[in-house]
Amino acid sequence: MSKKIRRGSSRYSSRRRKCEDGDLLPSAPPLEILDTVVGYEDLSFDAVCVPPPEPCIGDFGMLDPEQQMLGTWAPYPEYSLRTIIPHSCQVSEAAARSALTAYVKNHCCWGVGAARNMSVTSIRQNCAYHYILQTFTEKREARWAWAPHVGGDADGPDQGAAPSPWDLPASPSKPFHSEVKVIEVPHTASVKPCHRCRGTGTMACPSCHGKGFTRCLACQGEGWGLGSESRERCIVCGSSSHGHGRQDCNRCGAKGRVACPVCDSYGQLKCFIQLTVSWKVNVGEYITGGDEVPHDLLRQADGQIGIEETGIRVAPLPSDIVSDETLAMASAQLISEHFQVSSNALLLAQRHQVRVVPITTLHYRWKNHDGTYFVYGLDKKVHAPDYPQTCCCGCIIL
Repeated sequence: MSKKIRRGSSRYSSRRRKCEDGDLLPSAPPLEILDTVVGYEDLSFDAVCVPPPEPCIGDFGMLDPEQQMLGTWAPYPEYSLRTIIPHSCQVSEAAARSALTAYVKNHCCWGVGAARNMSVTSIRQNCAYHYILQTFTEKREARWAWAPHVGGDADGPDQGAAPSPWDLPASPSKPFHSEVKVIEVPHTASVKPCHRCRGTGTMACPSCHGKGFTRCLACQGEGWGLGSESRERCIVCGSSSHGHGRQDCNRCGAKGRVACPVCDSYGQLKCFIQLTVSWKVNVGEYITGGDEVPHDLLRQADGQIGIEETGIRVAPLPSDIVSDETLAMASAQLISEHFQVSSNALLLAQRHQVRVVPITTLHYRWKNHDGTYFVYGLDKKVHAPDYPQTCCCGCIIL
Protein backbone atom coordinates (compact mmCIF):
# COMPACT_ATOMS: atom_id res chain seq x y z
CA MET A 1 0.00 0.00 0.00
CA SER A 2 1.37 3.39 -0.94
CA LYS A 3 1.67 5.99 1.77
CA LYS A 4 -0.23 9.27 1.41
CA ILE A 5 1.71 12.46 1.80
CA ARG A 6 0.10 14.55 4.54
CA ARG A 7 0.17 18.30 4.27
CA GLY A 8 2.05 18.59 7.55
CA SER A 9 4.63 15.92 6.79
CA SER A 10 8.28 16.65 6.05
CA ARG A 11 7.99 15.21 2.52
CA TYR A 12 5.12 17.55 1.73
CA SER A 13 7.02 20.54 3.16
CA SER A 14 10.09 19.69 1.10
CA ARG A 15 8.06 19.62 -2.09
CA ARG A 16 6.33 22.84 -1.16
CA ARG A 17 9.62 24.60 -0.52
CA LYS A 18 10.91 23.52 -3.90
CA CYS A 19 8.04 25.30 -5.58
CA GLU A 20 8.39 28.38 -3.37
CA ASP A 21 12.11 28.65 -4.14
CA GLY A 22 11.32 29.24 -7.79
CA ASP A 23 12.92 26.06 -9.15
CA LEU A 24 9.92 25.64 -11.44
CA LEU A 25 10.17 29.14 -12.87
CA PRO A 26 11.22 29.47 -16.52
CA SER A 27 14.93 29.64 -17.25
CA ALA A 28 14.44 32.46 -19.77
CA PRO A 29 11.96 35.32 -20.29
CA PRO A 30 8.79 34.25 -22.15
CA LEU A 31 9.13 34.89 -25.86
CA GLU A 32 5.66 36.41 -26.05
CA ILE A 33 6.67 39.40 -23.91
CA LEU A 34 9.58 40.32 -26.19
CA ASP A 35 9.19 43.05 -28.77
CA THR A 36 8.82 42.11 -32.43
CA VAL A 37 11.88 43.11 -34.44
CA VAL A 38 11.55 43.21 -38.21
CA GLY A 39 13.86 40.65 -39.81
CA TYR A 40 14.26 38.68 -36.58
CA GLU A 41 10.69 37.41 -36.06
CA ASP A 42 11.61 33.72 -35.75
CA LEU A 43 14.42 34.07 -33.22
CA SER A 44 14.46 32.33 -29.82
CA PHE A 45 17.04 32.02 -27.07
CA ASP A 46 18.82 29.30 -29.06
CA ALA A 47 21.45 30.47 -31.53
CA VAL A 48 20.38 30.35 -35.17
CA CYS A 49 22.91 30.37 -37.98
CA VAL A 50 22.32 33.19 -40.46
CA PRO A 51 23.20 32.17 -44.04
CA PRO A 52 25.81 34.44 -45.62
CA PRO A 53 24.94 36.66 -48.58
CA GLU A 54 25.65 35.47 -52.07
CA PRO A 55 29.32 36.05 -53.01
CA CYS A 56 29.97 38.81 -55.50
CA ILE A 57 33.61 38.03 -56.26
CA GLY A 58 35.39 36.26 -59.07
CA ASP A 59 36.37 32.65 -59.02
CA PHE A 60 39.96 33.34 -58.05
CA GLY A 61 41.84 36.30 -56.70
CA MET A 62 44.68 37.43 -54.48
CA LEU A 63 43.93 38.75 -51.00
CA ASP A 64 45.34 41.97 -49.62
CA PRO A 65 45.18 41.63 -45.78
CA GLU A 66 44.85 45.38 -45.28
CA GLN A 67 41.93 45.58 -47.68
CA GLN A 68 40.36 42.56 -46.01
CA MET A 69 40.39 44.37 -42.68
CA LEU A 70 38.62 47.29 -44.37
CA GLY A 71 36.03 45.01 -45.90
CA THR A 72 37.15 45.45 -49.51
CA TRP A 73 38.90 43.08 -51.87
CA ALA A 74 41.89 43.40 -54.13
CA PRO A 75 41.85 42.85 -57.91
CA TYR A 76 42.16 39.32 -59.25
CA PRO A 77 45.49 38.71 -60.97
CA GLU A 78 46.24 35.48 -62.76
CA TYR A 79 47.20 32.38 -60.80
CA SER A 80 50.87 32.50 -59.91
CA LEU A 81 53.29 30.47 -57.81
CA ARG A 82 55.87 32.14 -55.65
CA THR A 83 58.45 29.36 -55.88
CA ILE A 84 58.89 26.14 -57.76
CA ILE A 85 59.51 23.02 -55.66
CA PRO A 86 63.31 22.83 -55.19
CA HIS A 87 65.57 19.82 -55.44
CA SER A 88 66.34 17.83 -52.32
CA CYS A 89 69.05 19.04 -50.00
CA GLN A 90 72.02 16.72 -50.01
CA VAL A 91 73.28 15.34 -46.66
CA SER A 92 76.73 13.75 -46.63
CA GLU A 93 77.57 10.52 -44.78
CA ALA A 94 79.67 12.43 -42.25
CA ALA A 95 76.84 14.88 -41.52
CA ALA A 96 74.35 12.01 -41.19
CA ARG A 97 76.63 10.10 -38.78
CA SER A 98 77.16 13.25 -36.71
CA ALA A 99 73.39 13.79 -36.50
CA LEU A 100 72.88 10.16 -35.42
CA THR A 101 75.59 10.42 -32.74
CA ALA A 102 73.97 13.56 -31.28
CA TYR A 103 70.57 11.86 -31.40
CA VAL A 104 71.84 8.80 -29.50
CA LYS A 105 73.52 10.91 -26.82
CA ASN A 106 70.17 12.52 -26.03
CA HIS A 107 68.71 9.11 -25.13
CA CYS A 108 69.52 7.78 -21.72
CA CYS A 109 70.99 4.25 -21.76
CA TRP A 110 71.58 4.20 -25.52
CA GLY A 111 75.03 3.13 -26.58
CA VAL A 112 76.97 5.38 -28.93
CA GLY A 113 79.30 2.65 -30.21
CA ALA A 114 76.98 1.55 -33.01
CA ALA A 115 76.63 5.12 -34.30
CA ARG A 116 80.41 5.58 -34.40
CA ASN A 117 81.44 2.19 -35.76
CA MET A 118 78.60 1.18 -38.10
CA SER A 119 79.34 0.68 -41.77
CA VAL A 120 77.04 2.65 -44.10
CA THR A 121 76.18 0.42 -47.08
CA SER A 122 73.99 2.84 -49.08
CA ILE A 123 72.64 6.39 -49.02
CA ARG A 124 69.49 7.62 -50.76
CA GLN A 125 68.27 11.21 -51.00
CA ASN A 126 64.55 11.89 -51.13
CA CYS A 127 61.93 14.54 -50.27
CA ALA A 128 58.58 14.53 -48.53
CA TYR A 129 55.96 17.06 -49.64
CA HIS A 130 53.68 18.50 -46.95
CA TYR A 131 50.63 20.23 -48.47
CA ILE A 132 48.66 22.55 -46.15
CA LEU A 133 45.36 24.22 -47.05
CA GLN A 134 43.86 26.92 -44.80
CA THR A 135 40.36 28.25 -45.38
CA PHE A 136 39.37 31.37 -43.44
CA THR A 137 35.60 31.64 -42.89
CA GLU A 138 33.16 33.86 -41.06
CA LYS A 139 29.97 32.57 -39.44
CA ARG A 140 27.18 34.63 -37.87
CA GLU A 141 24.59 33.41 -35.38
CA ALA A 142 21.71 35.40 -33.84
CA ARG A 143 19.70 34.79 -30.67
CA TRP A 144 17.77 36.61 -27.98
CA ALA A 145 19.83 37.40 -24.89
CA TRP A 146 19.41 39.34 -21.67
CA ALA A 147 21.45 41.21 -19.07
CA PRO A 148 20.64 43.09 -15.84
CA HIS A 149 19.18 46.51 -16.58
CA VAL A 150 21.03 48.97 -14.38
CA GLY A 151 19.16 52.02 -15.59
CA GLY A 152 18.95 54.33 -18.55
CA ASP A 153 17.01 54.13 -21.80
CA ALA A 154 17.09 50.99 -23.92
CA ASP A 155 17.97 51.20 -27.62
CA GLY A 156 14.69 49.75 -28.87
CA PRO A 157 12.87 49.52 -32.22
CA ASP A 158 11.51 53.04 -31.70
CA GLN A 159 15.05 54.33 -32.29
CA GLY A 160 15.16 52.97 -35.82
CA ALA A 161 15.15 49.82 -37.88
CA ALA A 162 17.46 47.04 -36.76
CA PRO A 163 20.21 46.25 -39.29
CA SER A 164 20.34 42.77 -40.78
CA PRO A 165 22.97 40.39 -39.33
CA TRP A 166 25.38 40.70 -42.24
CA ASP A 167 25.05 44.51 -42.40
CA LEU A 168 26.69 44.96 -38.99
CA PRO A 169 30.39 45.81 -39.38
CA ALA A 170 32.71 43.27 -37.78
CA SER A 171 36.32 42.47 -38.64
CA PRO A 172 38.83 39.97 -37.25
CA SER A 173 41.91 41.26 -35.49
CA LYS A 174 44.06 39.67 -38.17
CA PRO A 175 43.61 37.34 -41.16
CA PHE A 176 43.78 33.56 -40.65
CA HIS A 177 43.21 33.84 -36.90
CA SER A 178 40.32 32.07 -35.13
CA GLU A 179 38.34 34.29 -32.76
CA VAL A 180 34.80 35.12 -31.64
CA LYS A 181 33.10 38.48 -31.11
CA VAL A 182 29.71 39.10 -29.52
CA ILE A 183 27.73 42.17 -30.68
CA GLU A 184 24.42 43.64 -29.52
CA VAL A 185 22.25 44.34 -32.54
CA PRO A 186 21.25 48.03 -32.46
CA HIS A 187 17.57 49.00 -31.98
CA THR A 188 16.51 45.61 -30.57
CA ALA A 189 16.61 46.21 -26.80
CA SER A 190 13.69 46.42 -24.38
CA VAL A 191 13.30 46.38 -20.59
CA LYS A 192 11.31 43.52 -19.04
CA PRO A 193 10.70 42.25 -15.48
CA CYS A 194 13.12 39.56 -14.34
CA HIS A 195 11.66 36.11 -15.01
CA ARG A 196 13.48 34.57 -12.05
CA CYS A 197 12.47 36.90 -9.20
CA ARG A 198 9.34 38.30 -10.91
CA GLY A 199 10.73 41.81 -10.66
CA THR A 200 11.35 41.80 -6.90
CA GLY A 201 15.15 41.66 -7.12
CA THR A 202 15.36 38.95 -4.46
CA MET A 203 14.60 35.25 -4.21
CA ALA A 204 14.33 32.62 -1.51
CA CYS A 205 17.71 31.61 -0.13
CA PRO A 206 18.64 28.21 -1.59
CA SER A 207 20.52 27.22 1.60
CA CYS A 208 17.70 27.69 4.10
CA HIS A 209 14.79 27.61 1.60
CA GLY A 210 13.64 31.06 2.69
CA LYS A 211 13.39 30.28 6.41
CA GLY A 212 16.47 32.20 7.53
CA PHE A 213 17.81 29.28 9.56
CA THR A 214 19.11 25.76 9.16
CA ARG A 215 19.15 22.77 11.47
CA CYS A 216 22.00 22.86 13.98
CA LEU A 217 24.41 20.06 13.17
CA ALA A 218 26.14 20.21 16.56
CA CYS A 219 23.06 19.16 18.50
CA GLN A 220 21.11 17.58 15.64
CA GLY A 221 18.36 20.16 16.14
CA GLU A 222 17.69 19.21 19.76
CA GLY A 223 19.03 22.42 21.32
CA TRP A 224 20.94 20.54 24.02
CA GLY A 225 24.56 19.52 24.16
CA LEU A 226 24.93 15.92 23.16
CA GLY A 227 26.10 13.56 25.92
CA SER A 228 25.64 16.15 28.63
CA GLU A 229 24.20 14.80 31.91
CA SER A 230 23.31 18.30 33.09
CA ARG A 231 21.33 18.99 29.88
CA GLU A 232 23.26 22.13 29.04
CA ARG A 233 22.13 24.22 26.13
CA CYS A 234 24.07 23.79 22.83
CA ILE A 235 26.75 26.45 22.62
CA VAL A 236 26.55 26.53 18.80
CA CYS A 237 22.89 27.46 18.42
CA GLY A 238 22.35 28.95 21.86
CA SER A 239 22.59 32.51 20.51
CA SER A 240 20.49 31.92 17.39
CA SER A 241 17.77 34.49 16.72
CA HIS A 242 15.48 31.66 15.53
CA GLY A 243 15.51 29.59 18.72
CA HIS A 244 17.37 26.59 20.07
CA GLY A 245 18.28 23.81 17.67
CA ARG A 246 18.49 26.26 14.77
CA GLN A 247 21.48 28.06 13.27
CA ASP A 248 21.18 31.41 11.53
CA CYS A 249 21.76 30.96 7.81
CA ASN A 250 25.11 32.48 6.88
CA ARG A 251 24.29 32.77 3.20
CA CYS A 252 21.35 35.14 3.59
CA GLY A 253 22.27 36.59 7.00
CA ALA A 254 19.18 34.98 8.58
CA LYS A 255 16.89 37.02 6.32
CA GLY A 256 15.67 34.16 4.14
CA ARG A 257 16.16 36.17 0.93
CA VAL A 258 19.19 36.67 -1.33
CA ALA A 259 19.87 38.89 -4.31
CA CYS A 260 18.57 37.46 -7.57
CA PRO A 261 21.60 36.24 -9.56
CA VAL A 262 19.83 36.75 -12.90
CA CYS A 263 19.03 40.45 -12.61
CA ASP A 264 21.70 41.21 -9.99
CA SER A 265 18.94 42.47 -7.63
CA TYR A 266 17.81 45.21 -10.07
CA GLY A 267 14.53 43.40 -10.78
CA GLN A 268 14.62 44.25 -14.48
CA LEU A 269 16.36 42.80 -17.53
CA LYS A 270 17.44 44.32 -20.77
CA CYS A 271 16.44 41.89 -23.52
CA PHE A 272 18.18 42.30 -26.86
CA ILE A 273 19.23 40.37 -29.94
CA GLN A 274 22.81 39.17 -29.74
CA LEU A 275 24.95 38.49 -32.77
CA THR A 276 27.88 36.09 -32.43
CA VAL A 277 30.51 36.42 -35.15
CA SER A 278 32.96 33.52 -35.40
CA TRP A 279 36.07 33.51 -37.54
CA LYS A 280 37.58 30.08 -38.02
CA VAL A 281 40.59 28.66 -39.81
CA ASN A 282 39.82 25.25 -41.29
CA VAL A 283 43.03 23.31 -41.94
CA GLY A 284 43.54 20.38 -44.28
CA GLU A 285 46.83 18.69 -45.03
CA TYR A 286 48.37 15.87 -47.02
CA ILE A 287 51.85 14.35 -46.91
CA THR A 288 53.36 12.30 -49.67
CA GLY A 289 56.77 10.67 -49.90
CA GLY A 290 58.93 10.41 -46.84
CA ASP A 291 59.85 6.73 -47.00
CA GLU A 292 59.16 5.23 -43.57
CA VAL A 293 59.37 8.41 -41.50
CA PRO A 294 56.08 8.88 -39.57
CA HIS A 295 53.99 11.81 -40.74
CA ASP A 296 53.81 13.24 -37.22
CA LEU A 297 57.59 13.69 -37.29
CA LEU A 298 57.56 15.26 -40.75
CA ARG A 299 54.96 17.84 -39.64
CA GLN A 300 57.32 19.06 -36.92
CA ALA A 301 60.44 19.14 -39.08
CA ASP A 302 61.80 22.27 -40.71
CA GLY A 303 61.20 22.41 -44.42
CA GLN A 304 61.55 24.76 -47.33
CA ILE A 305 58.48 26.50 -48.74
CA GLY A 306 58.26 25.34 -52.33
CA ILE A 307 54.85 26.75 -53.23
CA GLU A 308 52.75 29.34 -51.44
CA GLU A 309 49.68 31.27 -52.50
CA THR A 310 47.01 33.36 -50.75
CA GLY A 311 43.76 34.37 -52.38
CA ILE A 312 40.05 34.81 -51.89
CA ARG A 313 39.88 31.38 -53.47
CA VAL A 314 42.84 29.30 -54.52
CA ALA A 315 42.91 26.87 -57.41
CA PRO A 316 44.18 23.28 -57.10
CA LEU A 317 47.88 22.81 -57.71
CA PRO A 318 48.61 22.31 -61.43
CA SER A 319 49.85 18.79 -62.15
CA ASP A 320 52.55 20.16 -64.47
CA ILE A 321 54.07 22.21 -61.62
CA VAL A 322 54.34 19.62 -58.86
CA SER A 323 56.47 16.54 -59.35
CA ASP A 324 54.08 14.25 -57.46
CA GLU A 325 50.74 13.68 -59.18
CA THR A 326 49.05 12.62 -55.93
CA LEU A 327 49.87 16.05 -54.50
CA ALA A 328 47.78 17.75 -57.20
CA MET A 329 44.93 15.29 -56.64
CA ALA A 330 45.01 15.85 -52.87
CA SER A 331 44.96 19.62 -53.38
CA ALA A 332 41.85 19.42 -55.55
CA GLN A 333 40.10 17.10 -53.09
CA LEU A 334 40.86 19.23 -50.01
CA ILE A 335 39.71 22.42 -51.72
CA SER A 336 36.46 20.73 -52.69
CA GLU A 337 35.92 19.46 -49.13
CA HIS A 338 36.52 22.92 -47.67
CA PHE A 339 33.87 24.42 -49.95
CA GLN A 340 31.36 21.88 -48.60
CA VAL A 341 32.31 22.48 -44.95
CA SER A 342 31.96 26.26 -45.32
CA SER A 343 28.47 26.11 -46.85
CA ASN A 344 26.95 27.90 -43.80
CA ALA A 345 29.78 30.42 -43.53
CA LEU A 346 31.22 33.18 -45.65
CA LEU A 347 34.51 32.23 -47.26
CA LEU A 348 36.87 35.15 -46.70
CA ALA A 349 40.20 33.82 -47.94
CA GLN A 350 42.26 30.74 -48.62
CA ARG A 351 45.93 29.98 -48.33
CA HIS A 352 47.87 26.90 -49.32
CA GLN A 353 51.51 25.94 -49.41
CA VAL A 354 53.80 23.02 -50.05
CA ARG A 355 56.62 22.40 -47.59
CA VAL A 356 59.53 20.38 -48.92
CA VAL A 357 61.17 18.25 -46.22
CA PRO A 358 64.46 16.62 -47.34
CA ILE A 359 65.05 13.04 -46.21
CA THR A 360 68.28 11.06 -46.32
CA THR A 361 67.89 7.29 -45.93
CA LEU A 362 70.98 5.40 -44.75
CA HIS A 363 71.31 1.61 -44.70
CA TYR A 364 74.03 0.33 -42.37
CA ARG A 365 75.59 -2.78 -40.88
CA TRP A 366 76.95 -3.10 -37.35
CA LYS A 367 78.24 -6.48 -36.22
CA ASN A 368 75.49 -8.89 -37.31
CA HIS A 369 72.77 -6.27 -37.42
CA ASP A 370 71.46 -4.66 -40.63
CA GLY A 371 69.40 -1.55 -40.13
CA THR A 372 68.16 1.77 -41.50
CA TYR A 373 67.93 5.26 -40.09
CA PHE A 374 66.73 8.55 -41.51
CA VAL A 375 67.96 12.13 -41.35
CA TYR A 376 65.12 14.47 -42.24
CA GLY A 377 64.35 18.18 -42.30
CA LEU A 378 66.54 21.21 -42.67
CA ASP A 379 67.29 20.90 -38.95
CA LYS A 380 68.68 17.35 -39.53
CA LYS A 381 66.45 15.42 -37.16
CA VAL A 382 66.93 11.66 -36.87
CA HIS A 383 64.53 8.72 -36.91
CA ALA A 384 66.20 5.42 -35.99
CA PRO A 385 63.47 2.84 -35.32
CA ASP A 386 65.80 -0.22 -35.23
CA TYR A 387 68.90 1.20 -33.57
CA PRO A 388 70.77 -1.81 -32.11
CA GLN A 389 72.11 -0.29 -28.87
CA THR A 390 69.06 0.94 -26.95
CA CYS A 391 70.35 -0.46 -23.62
CA CYS A 392 73.89 0.07 -22.35
CA CYS A 393 75.76 -2.46 -20.19
CA GLY A 394 75.05 -0.45 -17.03
CA CYS A 395 71.29 -0.96 -17.26
CA ILE A 396 69.49 -3.63 -15.29
CA ILE A 397 66.34 -4.99 -16.93
CA LEU A 398 63.79 -6.17 -14.35
